[in-house]
Amino acid sequence: MAVDRSTIEGVRVMGADGVGVQHRWDPNTLYLVRDDSPYIDILTRGIVAQAKDVHTKLLPLAEPAEDGTQWQRWSFESELARQRRLGEISLPLRTPKSCTLRCYVIPTALLNYRDVLAMVEDIEAELGFAAAWDMIADRPERSWGRGSNSGGITMPSELIRLVDEELRAAHSIRRDPFSELGPQSRRGVPLAENAIVSHWAMRRWSQMRDSADAVTSKLKSLRLRGGRRNPEKRQEKIDAEIRQLTSIEQRLGDFKSVLARLGNDLELATFVYPSPLFQRDFRLRQLLRAFAPPYSETLSEVESAKSHYPPVFLNSLWELWGAVWLVKELRRLGFTGSHSTNATDLAKSCSWRLKRDDVVLELDYEAEPVFVDYEKLPPAHERDVPALEWAARNQELDAERPFLGLELRCSPDYLIRITTPNGKSLMVGDACLASPKHHGKNNKLDVKPHTVEMYRRTIGWSIEAHLVRCHPMGGFVVFPPPAGAWVDFERLPGAGDCTILCPSPQGDPEASRRLESLLMIVVPEIL
Repeated sequence: MAVDRSTIEGVRVMGADGVGVQHRWDPNTLYLVRDDSPYIDILTRGIVAQAKDVHTKLLPLAEPAEDGTQWQRWSFESELARQRRLGEISLPLRTPKSCTLRCYVIPTALLNYRDVLAMVEDIEAELGFAAAWDMIADRPERSWGRGSNSGGITMPSELIRLVDEELRAAHSIRRDPFSELGPQSRRGVPLAENAIVSHWAMRRWSQMRDSADAVTSKLKSLRLRGGRRNPEKRQEKIDAEIRQLTSIEQRLGDFKSVLARLGNDLELATFVYPSPLFQRDFRLRQLLRAFAPPYSETLSEVESAKSHYPPVFLNSLWELWGAVWLVKELRRLGFTGSHSTNATDLAKSCSWRLKRDDVVLELDYEAEPVFVDYEKLPPAHERDVPALEWAARNQELDAERPFLGLELRCSPDYLIRITTPNGKSLMVGDACLASPKHHGKNNKLDVKPHTVEMYRRTIGWSIEAHLVRCHPMGGFVVFPPPAGAWVDFERLPGAGDCTILCPSPQGDPEASRRLESLLMIVVPEIL
């Protein structure tokens, strides 16, 4: 019998007290890893372990071990620094064969688990969906699924995968239908086990029709955005998403044609009750999935995180929650109103229109200002207005979000329009889930306050052929708490007028006070 020359005997992770805790190796276990110690050590015997990904190395540790064994470390610190996350992260191994290291990352460095749950609850209470992910495109911000009768729609790419699997079972039943002895009077009446194919086909057809409508609407919106002047990187993302959704739209159409041919009027008139008898055949079990309760994609303290969904990326969650926090604070100040959310792009097209007496405040999350078309812009000696004003008069803008930007980097997280009887004002902000110890460490100019200051100087709001520029002190950054850790960023040369807000998902009076002070400076009559 062949013996595997490489085996894993133990696993070690860092505990809350800074001391490593060793566990026995179990390939089916998810090992909890704190994101302030983003690594896992494995004890291997024989040949050292190697990852399938050639860019990921399991580094040997210089510490004593039994003869024939050695400690190795898988560190994902750089990956988490780029995309902080909550949830499963895994590493398939080349050696030992058929092994995968599985970890479950728990936030502790900048946010804790209760903070994340509070953020998700705030987003769901305000917007009506569970967290910062797109229900149309197959994006990486999705969380795990939890069964619920109150769930929302199924993502089109997920629906395609399910139907592709179930279609084989349906065709198998059509080729080799069930048969059963029965009285003469029952002859010609379809068996429920065969009739379920028609019921399944109609159920999935209607779901695909709804998904196709959503994809078509999303494509229409994307093509409108793509037709405007956008910075190069943003245009590349829009084009890539259009290609992806066009492919999904085509596959949905193909599947709808196949499903339509599987329907049978006589079978559809047959009553089908999903009794335990339907569990006796794997083909029937697969078709029954179409009638299961939908997924409610939400975080849960009790549900298992093991599923085919990737983890939640906290960077995206923090940005969206920042908008929700701003709205909560404005409601506390007496503003009322509701959000308007593009149903085809739930987490990327959120806007609020709030009002108190004769003051109207509009908050746009991820507004994506239109880039000035420098190819058509006349040189300065041939025009009598600045570039932003010229673009406001001559370029096509989004009617709902009429913003313009002079720089390639013109995508702030938040733009706030304020209208009072005395005039109009504009504010700009950005969110950043970073550590004050590492933010801007390599480049002092590449920090969020400088980015927001650049936004403040180069972004405008076009209204009735006029342009409203940002208030001189209308820039702000939403950093994670505590505020005391960001003192060095409050007086940066060239960005000293940018306000630092550090709200806590569980409440922070100081952040609320700073926001009130900022609003009163920009629009004194707002308070």
